[in-house]
Amino acid sequence: MQRTKITNHQLYSLTANGAFGGSVIVIASAMAAIAKQDAWISALLTPVIGMPVVWIYWYLGSQYPGSTFVEIIKKIFGRWIGTIAAASYVFLCLTIAYHLPWYVGNFVTTEAMPETPPYVINLMFVIAVVIAVLYGIETIARASELYIRFVLILSVLTMLLVSPNIKFENLQPVLENGMIPIFKGSYVLSCFIVFPIITMMMIYPANTDNISEAKKSIFKGFLWAGFITFITILMSTLILGSKITASSQYPTYLLAKEINLGIIFTRLEFIVAITWFVTQFMIGLLFFYAGVTGLSQLLGLKDYKRIVMPLGLITLVMSGVVFPDVIYQANWTKHVWLPYITTHGLILPLLLFLVHLIKKRMLKARY
Repeated sequence: MQRTKITNHQLYSLTANGAFGGSVIVIASAMAAIAKQDAWISALLTPVIGMPVVWIYWYLGSQYPGSTFVEIIKKIFGRWIGTIAAASYVFLCLTIAYHLPWYVGNFVTTEAMPETPPYVINLMFVIAVVIAVLYGIETIARASELYIRFVLILSVLTMLLVSPNIKFENLQPVLENGMIPIFKGSYVLSCFIVFPIITMMMIYPANTDNISEAKKSIFKGFLWAGFITFITILMSTLILGSKITASSQYPTYLLAKEINLGIIFTRLEFIVAITWFVTQFMIGLLFFYAGVTGLSQLLGLKDYKRIVMPLGLITLVMSGVVFPDVIYQANWTKHVWLPYITTHGLILPLLLFLVHLIKKRMLKARY
């Protein structure tokens, strides 16, 4: 089947959006709760730890050019085990696809429009995602090029506007609790900006031409997302302090409320909200696209667009019932999400990598 090809810059922007995801507005809270005032060190360490994981993603794709992740899994693990593993990966993508509208609906109804039913917000989110997936990966990639610039401008603008409120004493004492909380924080952050990049394996290498250039794009996108996340966590700690950051559900949004330039330029927290909506939309779009295309390949369909509308309807329905309340959602993130994404974003690719090397050596020994 002929697949649409995307440029290296589009791959870079998609990777950056996939890594940055929806963590911009919430991740600082989890990091501060674990590493306290050393959360910024965890954020600085995470890209270093994540580089080998991203390299494994690239290597697997380089060995099976023109294949999606579902096809790579079946080629390495074989028909039966590969189908089970691929089905588990697809289920992950579709599950997170209907989780993300809940976050948007909960945020909007909590912070901006409390009288609006969450389903209305969820409906708008899902409709946008479904339309984007129906247009195809080329349209999604072009949109990501615009979004990445948009997010960069708004992120830099926000950090510059809140910089007068910096208090460096909020970072002290450094390493008060040792390195263990810092490594724990890095692991948690990896579950939000490293392992979710596994969704890109349904686009790379199937929709790319030059594997060597694609490697640069993937790493650049990942490092860009890591840098923006580091700046976000650092500024949250510097201005709000670790205690307020840890106790806030949306610390970055609270951070933006500190912007106050005279009488006219106040209440500019909408900048952060818009940035978060854009990144949340992109990560939701990538998960939904990966789930839809992966399921179509498992079912042997020639065109994935046949199942976009039914899966979009299921996503809408599930987005309203997936979490009964914020406490349930927080527990799910802590006890389910971390091992769930680790299994598919780290353990599964690592197993594929090892099995591929074993099969490759056995093949060389045979000949």
